Amino acid sequence: MSIPNEPAAAAAPARAGLCAGPAEKLSGLNFAARLWKKDAGLWTTDPAAKKQISGALGWLDLPAKMLAEAAEITAFAESVRADGFTHAVLLGMGGSSLAPEVLKSVFQNPKYPRLHVLDTTDPAWISAVNSLLDLKRTLFIFASKSGGTIEPSSQFKYFWGLLKKAGVKRPGENFIAITDAGTGLEKLAREKNFLRTFLNPSDVGGRFSALSYFGLVPAALCGADVRKLLESAAQMAERCRAPRIEDNPGALLGALIAAQAGAGRDKLTLVMPEKFRDLGLWVEQLVAESTGKEGKGVVPVCQEPLMDPDKYQADRFFVRTALGPDAACDAGLSRLSAAGHPVYTITAADASGLGAEFFRWEVATAAAGAALGINPFDQPDVQAAKALTLEALKQYRAGGRAKGPRPDFSTNRVAVFASKALKTGGAEIKSYDDVFWTVFSGLKEKEYIGLLAYLPNAPLVEEGLKKLRAALTVYTSSACTLAYGPRYLHSSGQLHKGGPDNALFLILTNQAEKDIMIPGEKYTFWQLETAQALGDFEALDAKNRRILRLHLKHPLDRSLAYLSERIAKVGRPGGEPQAEAKTAEEREMPKIAVKKTTTTSKTAKTKLTTTEEYVVVDHPRNLENVTTGTTYAVRIGTSCCTGVDISINDQPWQPCRHAVGYWWFDWTNFPAGTHQLVARMHKPNGEYLISKRRRCKAA
Repeated sequence: MSIPNEPAAAAAPARAGLCAGPAEKLSGLNFAARLWKKDAGLWTTDPAAKKQISGALGWLDLPAKMLAEAAEITAFAESVRADGFTHAVLLGMGGSSLAPEVLKSVFQNPKYPRLHVLDTTDPAWISAVNSLLDLKRTLFIFASKSGGTIEPSSQFKYFWGLLKKAGVKRPGENFIAITDAGTGLEKLAREKNFLRTFLNPSDVGGRFSALSYFGLVPAALCGADVRKLLESAAQMAERCRAPRIEDNPGALLGALIAAQAGAGRDKLTLVMPEKFRDLGLWVEQLVAESTGKEGKGVVPVCQEPLMDPDKYQADRFFVRTALGPDAACDAGLSRLSAAGHPVYTITAADASGLGAEFFRWEVATAAAGAALGINPFDQPDVQAAKALTLEALKQYRAGGRAKGPRPDFSTNRVAVFASKALKTGGAEIKSYDDVFWTVFSGLKEKEYIGLLAYLPNAPLVEEGLKKLRAALTVYTSSACTLAYGPRYLHSSGQLHKGGPDNALFLILTNQAEKDIMIPGEKYTFWQLETAQALGDFEALDAKNRRILRLHLKHPLDRSLAYLSERIAKVGRPGGEPQAEAKTAEEREMPKIAVKKTTTTSKTAKTKLTTTEEYVVVDHPRNLENVTTGTTYAVRIGTSCCTGVDISINDQPWQPCRHAVGYWWFDWTNFPAGTHQLVARMHKPNGEYLISKRRRCKAA
């Protein structure tokens, strides 16, 4: 169903009906009025939490407060341009980097310094950016709210060293800092004689800082009109004061997100115009890190191509941002709406409306938190991975290697490490098929896959990751998110550990071909990156999450292509582990089409034809032993169909349910002995297709 966006009175009932519960809760809380009064009681009754929230609501004042600073920010950017700087490199993570990434993609002006956002510890990625720079004409933006974030601190040491090697006598003049007052970074900037330090309001959290110095200074440096950005944000802020939820753009979006998540549609699928493509990455951090805690959470899915309606489970809520006409997107979303998927459209007037969208989403996230009963302004589970990373780095500092488990399976292409949650019941991973079957068998209905890549962003690697993501999405019928590490540790990492246990994570790592020593440290960038991957694996494992770490061998693009091919092989119906070891009878399973007939004779006439269609009882395997007294999930793979039934021991047909790309039957109360199973597929043209009988033994 399509949800109206415009605030016309006629549209209000349609919108309110789809978010009635959360909208009523927000109205009962008097959300808008209390939000602008900065009443922390909207989210908690705990005194300590209230104090923390009260110190994190300064983002509400930013549109008005920063308008007063717009002229100074613009003047500084013009002075940098006049001084001959040709490049600007932002060293930062999470809230310090994702808004600049969006702003660069929308506003980069070729007449201004080219902005690079370096939120990585991957040595190949860092080297690739460095190769584009004229160091003496590059301005480095060291951005960190705390001033002690390990990634930009390491990057600073590296580029400071390069400038000194290049003979720059006053390297501090190639750096500016953006941080809070009283941090170590403010002190460092003073000691190193940085060109400029921008002190941000301390009551603004990182992921809510897009409209502060953290977003505005990089935006101005690449040529954006920050005044227009702030004016659009101020207009949205005024609209978000409306007391009625239906008239308040931010509160309405938050109520819709909470309502759809409560209805099982917790995969917030962001549909962006090409101009705003990277806005999805910023929304992902804002929503995931804010809502993913206390076993709750909304899963943003961004930069995913639109698919046909039948490729999605009933766990999606589509939110589109429209920027001008787009007939193809209109048609795709109309099909989704007609198929029953909720679609909500936001309309941005022009590129400068990005400021308004930043503010809309911030209010929406605050509203969703209030409706869901969580504190959207903390991140209680982020520190665990950081602590484990530091433990691994201690081992590197001591001149050794980071300790870790032995791989469960290893070849010349990949080494595989599985978490304890994937080894329950004595399950083992001894082959490629075991690896990929784990992905399929480990997913339940409405769960998702998190693809987490500690890899360089080289074009061939990016293309390989996109193909792998597409293969996982198609062959599991599950949402698949894709994020680079360590970036996601400052974004969706909180959701992974603090949210519900409804995901299977694939962490991809590799051995660097060329590494970089971090000046002043006893470890390299690759060792730091690896320590972060190992730390997050341990943190997730401690939460009993389902994780596979795949350590890829070079060349990476070929290893990624191989993974995609194997996923496709195992994902096709009939492609379960040891499929090649089936009997000849199973391999040559006939495809029999049985046409429905209206004859009144006792013996139905059938028409047998060989077709390209198929229906296969994948599980149990032929002659597999199953245990009585349990529930066995019979899995059936088919080509395109409208339904599937199963008959066990020639008893009446029983309907099957559809989930994650297959048809399932929950088989219970079966006695010991030999059983025969046969499946019947309903073809779209009214015919049936009957599978080969599958035999199993129950003991």
